[in-house]
This record gives sequence, structure tokens and C-alpha cells, in this order.
Amino acid sequence: MIGFVPLDGPFGQAVHGVDLAAGVTDDEFLTLSQALYRHRLLVLKLQNCDRDAYLRFGRQWGVPIRHVIDTARMPGYPDLLEVGNVTRRWREYSRNTAVFWHTDQSYEADVASATMLYAQKVPDVGGETRILDMKAAYDDLDQATRARIDGLVAVHFYGATAGRDGEHPTQQLTDAQAATVPPVSHPLVRAHSITGERTLYAVSGTPRAIEGMPREASDALLRSLKDHCVQDKYIYAHKYEVGDIGIWDTQMTMHSAAPMDDPDGPGTERLLWRISVRGMPGLYRGERAAA
Repeated sequence: MIGFVPLDGPFGQAVHGVDLAAGVTDDEFLTLSQALYRHRLLVLKLQNCDRDAYLRFGRQWGVPIRHVIDTARMPGYPDLLEVGNVTRRWREYSRNTAVFWHTDQSYEADVASATMLYAQKVPDVGGETRILDMKAAYDDLDQATRARIDGLVAVHFYGATAGRDGEHPTQQLTDAQAATVPPVSHPLVRAHSITGERTLYAVSGTPRAIEGMPREASDALLRSLKDHCVQDKYIYAHKYEVGDIGIWDTQMTMHSAAPMDDPDGPGTERLLWRISVRGMPGLYRGERAAA
């Protein structure tokens, strides 16, 4: 039986009683998905599954997204990324490439609907993922600000604002990679594809400008919205244990990794397997889990 316990923060739930190695039934998935859309963040505890079982679970949520930085994809499993500081590719795809507030795939027209990280190695100190509840931040905006931003559209590009406000820059794309992800537009206030709830969307990391607005005014508005969102009352920082799978509703959150140093033996290593997906879960389209 699936059990839920509130996380030690402003939102999110720890989940017990799910075994990805055995497979997640339709009934279990429906329970999990309803909880995710209600709480924004779930942390599945005590998992012990291989890549194939983890990927099967990811595909229940949507279509896995192959990252634009192709060198970061896991050999043999291009739908997975290895995130951390212990792989031979961490110097190519920097261990700190996600240390800025962002929303996965907001630089693509077909955005991510969920992201999950499966902890394989965790450091004794640091290594957290910070997740921000954008729905709560939107709900707390005053009516004048809501009226001002309703209908505004931002132009997004990979890593457009990474490195600002003292945050780490992300890895730059090659010309060939950038050609696959040209600038796209998304509304500042976006409706969730499943619940229809309205929320601020991706106000940091990838928005380059607001359409039809002078650059100075555009920068000021995006900065003020980000400053509002990154208040502690909207943020939960998850300290992983091996076997944790954190999954968050990408349409309703932003997130940022904590900075990591180079590894120096056990207790300093970090390795997580990442899956991001787009689209509606198969169960919501009437598709049943494979036997």
C-alpha cells in the first residue's frame, strides 16, 4: 500500500510502498500522478531498480526527452542522463551546469511535463536539489501584477539567463546543438496541461525577453518575478539518500542544483540518473501499463 508523508519543507511528499523493480501498476500510477499534480514534488524512497525498470517508470509519465547536449546522454541509454561529479563526462557536461534556477525544456516548444532524479551516489555534505513551487508563488502575486503579466509572452533560448545574479553559467551549446533548439515563445502565465491550473512559468534560466516590451523593461520585469519566486517560503531543498527518486511537476516548478566540488573519494561523490519527459501520461490517454 502506498503511503505519503509530508517532506520537511513548504511542499512535497515522501512516498513509501512503491517498488519500481517490480513495476508500477495502473492503480499505483494513478495514485502517484494525482499526488504529484497536487503536491508538485514526490520523493520515492528505498528504490532498488536497474536502468530498464527506471526507464519503464519514466515512460509511464510521458515520452523521454533526449537532452540537446548529446555528449551528456548515458551510453546505451540515450533517454537517461548521468548527473553528478563522478562520470568521465562530468568535465564535458559540467558537474555544476544546472546550478541556476531553471525549468527543464522551457527552451523547446514542447515543454517537459516531469523530471525525475534517481540517487545512486550521494555526498555526505551538499548535493541537494532545490525545487521551487511556482504555483504558490503565482497565487501570492497581487492582483495588479497578475493583470499586468496575463497574456505576456517570453522568448526562451537555452541558457539565456544562466550565470546572472551570481549563479553558475551553464554549458554553451555548439552551433549544431543550438540549431536543434531555436528560440521559442511561452506565456509568462501558463495553464497546466492536466489540471488546467494557472502558474508562472520559467521566469529564470531561459527567458531572453518579453515580446513587444523594451529590453530594459523586459529585464526588470523578469528579474522582479524571479526575485519574488526565489523566496525561501517557496523552496524545498532535498538532501538525497541512496535509493531516492525525486520527481517534480515541471510545469509547476523551477529547480536548481547545489554547487559541487570535484570528487575526493567516498563521501564526496554524487551520481543521479535523470529522466525528463514531455506529454501526457499514457494512462491519461487511455493506455494501460504493459503486463
